[in-house]
Amino acid sequence: MKLIALCGSARKHGNTSKMLHQVIEGAKSVGAETEFINLFDLTYKDCIGCCSCKLKNSKSYGHCVVDDELKPLLGRIEESDVIVLGSPIYYGNLSGQMRSFTDRLLFQYLDYGGTSTGPKPKNFKTALIATMNVSDEIYVERGFEDTLTSFAGIMGRTLGSCELLTLTNTVQFDDYSKYVYLMPDKEEKSNRVEKISAEDLQKAFDLGVRLVKA
Repeated sequence: MKLIALCGSARKHGNTSKMLHQVIEGAKSVGAETEFINLFDLTYKDCIGCCSCKLKNSKSYGHCVVDDELKPLLGRIEESDVIVLGSPIYYGNLSGQMRSFTDRLLFQYLDYGGTSTGPKPKNFKTALIATMNVSDEIYVERGFEDTLTSFAGIMGRTLGSCELLTLTNTVQFDDYSKYVYLMPDKEEKSNRVEKISAEDLQKAFDLGVRLVKA
């Protein structure tokens, strides 16, 4: 089994990256081959809507033809068995870098009006990890849960089964005194010894195991 983890955060050692690396460790523990990619290391375009991936009886059918640094990565993804996406949540949605990537990844396999089987090479196992500053209550009240659940559903229908794992109430700054932050949880987050709880790290590790073994 090959698992590929893709990070949509510019913070190379931030919460999203740490959760994805725990997934990787879990997958490695049961013998999987793994690869980690930070999307901010690549230069690529958004989907340009050329629809070459929809042309009947063409070599481009089911494949994005935009020739940039994402193209070889999309090829390696096709050779993998498990795809894990990780993104911080900005204004209730995935990061722009991740959205640009998923537009390219998913659209090539979309079958208009079809049964969601599409031209993908196989049924992948997938997961989406979303990290955010907001509390569990705000996550639900402001519609973040609905947005991410809907996107995980799109992932599942287009690629294969998809699990959603969220990390809420994250610590954003090493030193909160340097930044304008007026939320009531400032003191608690400033004094938190562990940026991510052992329980949440274990959930990510277990996800890696589960995706490879299931």
